Amino acid sequence: MLPDPFFYPLLFTAAALAIAAGVTGTFVLLRREALVAMAVPQVVAIGAALSLRYAWPKLPPALIAVALALALLAWARHRKLDSLLPCLYVAGVSISFLIIANSGAHVNEMQNLFVGIDVAVTPDDARLVIVPVLIAALLCALFWRRWLLLAQSPTTAQLARLHPIAWQVLFLSMLGVVLLLGTNALGVVMILALLFLPAATALPWARRIPTALALAAVIGLIDVYLGFQLSNRMEWPFSHSVGGVGFAILMLSHLAALPFRA
Repeated sequence: MLPDPFFYPLLFTAAALAIAAGVTGTFVLLRREALVAMAVPQVVAIGAALSLRYAWPKLPPALIAVALALALLAWARHRKLDSLLPCLYVAGVSISFLIIANSGAHVNEMQNLFVGIDVAVTPDDARLVIVPVLIAALLCALFWRRWLLLAQSPTTAQLARLHPIAWQVLFLSMLGVVLLLGTNALGVVMILALLFLPAATALPWARRIPTALALAAVIGLIDVYLGFQLSNRMEWPFSHSVGGVGFAILMLSHLAALPFRA
């Protein structure tokens, strides 16, 4: 049975983010940059808090906050200041709520951004999100050899004059696009579930990177479909339903892969 047309913007946006997050999430796991991916949505929340507090447009403050954070992360990576990442995560969680402290309605909106109890996407939001995140995923997939070389052998990349810092900034920018638009549209829970769970489910079964990327995208779409059906039948939050379904499929995938690892 087809869903109500009211849900089409939400489902199309979630499907686009499932594909984009599945592709970028595969490289996040392979490059061991999970903490970066977890910190960026908290930075997005700072921009969202500013827009709520001062009645600004929703996206520009978040975009500026993410751009500054990514530049700071690229600088910290170059200077080997790994301790900055967890500090940035804590700063995002803390400062975003301090900005809207004592503003009851805004506090509820911020809590919804983090928890994702109520997810609503307008047609305008869908148009704003779908094309950029799919372009980011396509670029990420096209340059997959570069991302892995820079992660596994940065010295070789530097000798080959690949300009590691520039490529690192490019990867963080594409990841930032997916996380920024995904967090603004669907909340932190949904975007992190789609970023980590499909990729972690696909990797045990894929021998080549292109196969892993395609499989992660397909699994992400399955997670969204089953999560939507479950949320409607059980009256559960959409974000948490996607996360629950994704984690269940992840566990089944790893259990099924155990005989092949022996």
